[in-house]
Amino acid sequence: MTINFPHTKEGFISHFQEIEPCLMKAAGDVSDISWREINGIIDRCDVSSDDFKLLLDGVCPKDQYVESYLDVGTHRHRLIKPVVYDLLLKGATVIANKIANEEKIRQFSNCVASYTGRRTVSSIYATFGTKESFRAHWDTRDVFAVQLIGKKQWTLFKPTFDSPLHIHQSRDFEATHPCPTEPFLETTLEPGDVLYIPRGWWHQPKPLGGGTCHLAIGTFPPYAIDYLNWALNQMSAFPQTRKSLNGWETDKKNIEAIGLYIAEFIDNEINYNRFLEFCAAYVRIDSPIAINIFGNADNDVLPMDSKIRLASVSQPPYDSEQFFANGIKVSLSEKSRILLSHISNFPGITVNQLAANFADMDCDKLHRLVHELCHQDILELVTP
Repeated sequence: MTINFPHTKEGFISHFQEIEPCLMKAAGDVSDISWREINGIIDRCDVSSDDFKLLLDGVCPKDQYVESYLDVGTHRHRLIKPVVYDLLLKGATVIANKIANEEKIRQFSNCVASYTGRRTVSSIYATFGTKESFRAHWDTRDVFAVQLIGKKQWTLFKPTFDSPLHIHQSRDFEATHPCPTEPFLETTLEPGDVLYIPRGWWHQPKPLGGGTCHLAIGTFPPYAIDYLNWALNQMSAFPQTRKSLNGWETDKKNIEAIGLYIAEFIDNEINYNRFLEFCAAYVRIDSPIAINIFGNADNDVLPMDSKIRLASVSQPPYDSEQFFANGIKVSLSEKSRILLSHISNFPGITVNQLAANFADMDCDKLHRLVHELCHQDILELVTP
């Protein structure tokens, strides 16, 4: 499951990311996605979680379609299937948010993560009617909508509230910053089509009947306000920030000194890079486990047709000996940096292709290095 993006990473960032939508026709390989796959994902969801919901003229009450029961002393939840079916017949939409540990969804999500250099969260939306799940709204994250099954019509409008954050909701701004009346883009997505929607852009998806399911991959970069919050958490090292407040006249000079200190602190490349390293240390990639390969002493090399990718949303640096991959701080030699950068630029490259591209490197040494990097969860097998 891959996405063949029609633009380079640099071209996408320069012309589309947080700038305007991008329609990518037939960019996604969805040939192996069927209703059987979608049913399996829904079946494995925690249906009692707020991340799983049914929408029909609003959010359906959870106790309407989920029952709790004891299973040999264990408290479990399950869908009341006849109720779910009846709601779908009336035009309801099934929404499963924050999907994890689903191989085919993982592959799409990691494609987007590698392409954007951002963390991702995946959700699916499935319905069989023509009723709209939401009226026109905007999201607080950039979204890549991948049409998996069926068709869905999308109407997009230019933003009226610039760069919203997670604390903002479009419904709270409908009166003061209403949706424009003139569409920016009207299109119908078919299986394999990908639509990039920047945060803040109004959009109104409409199912066209016959069964439709799309995958929404949200991207999450660090924002400027995150840098400010991080910086403020470092301020206790400055003695003036630890003083008590007694009144404006007595505290004014101290407040001014704090303001100057904060300004100098954030306008500092070293501190800025410390913040980005702090963010990178917490990023985790949903990489598949492969105990039969890396937990088996008889397997110390990978098959030549194994596909690998970097388990990180960050590009390995060209001018630093360290970077973070899946929460691991990696020390890199010059050769390792070149190797990992190549894998990052060609996600899904096979071991055989990698060996051909690095013909000057000892083949056995290359195989052992790749095996060890996979073992350490720095590289991941695309299909273990």
